[in-house]
Amino acid sequence: MNLLIVEDEPATRTGLMQLCEGVPDIQVVGEAGTGATAIEAAASLRPDVMLLDADLPDMTGFDVLRALLRRQQRRTILLTTNAQDAPRAFAAGASDYLLKPVNGAAFHASILRARERTARLRTHLPPTASPCFLVGEREHRLYPLDTFEIDYVQAAGNYVTYHRAGVEYIARESIKHLEAELAPAGFVRIERSLLLNIRAISYAQPLGRGSFVFTLTSGVSLHSGHAYREMILAALPLRRSRC
Repeated sequence: MNLLIVEDEPATRTGLMQLCEGVPDIQVVGEAGTGATAIEAAASLRPDVMLLDADLPDMTGFDVLRALLRRQQRRTILLTTNAQDAPRAFAAGASDYLLKPVNGAAFHASILRARERTARLRTHLPPTASPCFLVGEREHRLYPLDTFEIDYVQAAGNYVTYHRAGVEYIARESIKHLEAELAPAGFVRIERSLLLNIRAISYAQPLGRGSFVFTLTSGVSLHSGHAYREMILAALPLRRSRC
């Protein structure tokens, strides 16, 4: 997977390079320190992933996103110091965002999601192979959401909320319907009102009596119900002799 780093701070750029070196099959094909050079590099290098700083000397990362082709936008991970930039990043077309300073767990999870998107594009999977997009509403706007990028789904009365990188979207759906719909995308029901994307898990801790607490790369912690133990163990290799 080819990657372009757009970051004007040398120390931060070095840190990102070191994180990339720890991930198999990633090749950094270019670096840029301004928005103008980032736009040129994205067009000439055509990277699979672009790490884009939100605050560049000549323009913002949002300005860069608006100047990119849609295909390039969907390959961009925005780097920001402000978690409230997430909705703007997604609205501008970015596929993901990372908070600075970027930690290893969040970086690896974001790259894993990017790798899966790239693999699907390269293999040209038909739409019926697995659900690709759901539609969620936020602030009276409708957003297409890649299922692989949703961290978890939570029931809320006659609605559900999709949680994506700390941002919530609502939809008139049912957990029961989504459980079957999202199983091919790696979602498992961990509690009556919760569907969890196993790719969003940073680590899990057994609580006893078949329950777990899952800490996600976003920092959110979710508790599973003991009635869902076998479903969880069928999806994740968490079994140990004392459970």
